[in-house]
Amino acid sequence: MNSMNPTNPKNRLTSHVLRLAFFWTAVGGLLSAVVFFPAPRPAFAGGLVKANSQNPEAQKLIDRAWKVDKSEYTAEVFRQCIPLMEQADKLDPRNAEILSELSRFNWSLGDELPKQTPEQRKILEDLYARGLRYAEESLKIRETSAGNYWYAVNRGAGLEFSSIFAQAAAFFPIYSHYQYVLKHDPDYYYGGPGRLWTEIISRVPRKVVEMVGRKYVDEAMTEIDRGIAKEPRYLDNYVYKARFLYVFFKDREEAFQLLDQVLKADPGCFPEEDALTRVGQRNGRHLWKKITGKDYPAK
Repeated sequence: MNSMNPTNPKNRLTSHVLRLAFFWTAVGGLLSAVVFFPAPRPAFAGGLVKANSQNPEAQKLIDRAWKVDKSEYTAEVFRQCIPLMEQADKLDPRNAEILSELSRFNWSLGDELPKQTPEQRKILEDLYARGLRYAEESLKIRETSAGNYWYAVNRGAGLEFSSIFAQAAAFFPIYSHYQYVLKHDPDYYYGGPGRLWTEIISRVPRKVVEMVGRKYVDEAMTEIDRGIAKEPRYLDNYVYKARFLYVFFKDREEAFQLLDQVLKADPGCFPEEDALTRVGQRNGRHLWKKITGKDYPAK
């Protein structure tokens, strides 16, 4: 009877040992599960997320725009997407996600259009201004990475043809929106913050960059490299880095190496984003010709 008595110190020690053994066995089982069955990495971490609406009719329009958007990356595609999302906005006003998508589509359309003549530039400025307004409306409803990102992109693009003083004045406001995305969602749109910041540094006059400091140049390089490392299948990151190296550092050879990598890539390297792969290679060919005056691979 004494051996079964729970008040016996020896029995209490045995009981504690058994409980600890059971605990560590359970923990060991969990650790084994973690080691041998890791959580799978998303197939395309950092991709855009489709807008969501509680209005079924608005959601149908969003779904249609998303399907068109995924099919190709051209001005005609974005001309189709914008009215679909405008209708969705009417059915579901004050939806921050719809407004962010409208901001994106307006910028994307502008980015696909020519900008050689004053008339063409006016069209772009109007599109970017509209995209900026949609982003502002989105941010008034809810602050998101998408709202901040497309605000910064549209504002930066709209200033391309402005005076050096206007560009300098906008530098830090754009930087603050870029920083929000970097802090909350650095992988947004496959490393979008890196593309945004290298493009800002590439497009504004060098004097503006010299005025604000070298650290912003270094940060652009760090972020575009991080985006490439995180999702190496997203080819446009290489193109943006190549343009940054060529425009800001006058480094033709490293730019050529990056573009060569893009143009030799398997067109099916990123099956979830076929349209973006095609546009990355198209942009690579355009940049190659802009630098060399010749079609790839001629120099």
